[in-house]
Amino acid sequence: MSEPVDPYELRARQLRILAGLHRKRAAELEMTAEAGLAARSMRKLTEALTAAEVRDIAEHPDLAELNAQLDGFYGDDSAPPSPPNPT
Repeated sequence: MSEPVDPYELRARQLRILAGLHRKRAAELEMTAEAGLAARSMRKLTEALTAAEVRDIAEHPDLAELNAQLDGFYGDDSAPPSPPNPT
């Protein structure tokens, strides 16, 4: 016959399994928190690069003129497209 299961051993085993699940969830939450901080850092980097680009264009009129020429050649994406000619 099999020996009866010790309830203390069974409870200890259940608690160890539960602790393992909590460690996994804690690691997932830690990774999510770090991803949020990385996203903030990337946004700040993008803002800094954009500010530096704007400052460079403002300090160098020839770059501003080149930028205007490129917008004229390639088109300004912020302007709405012209309607098609119905001819």
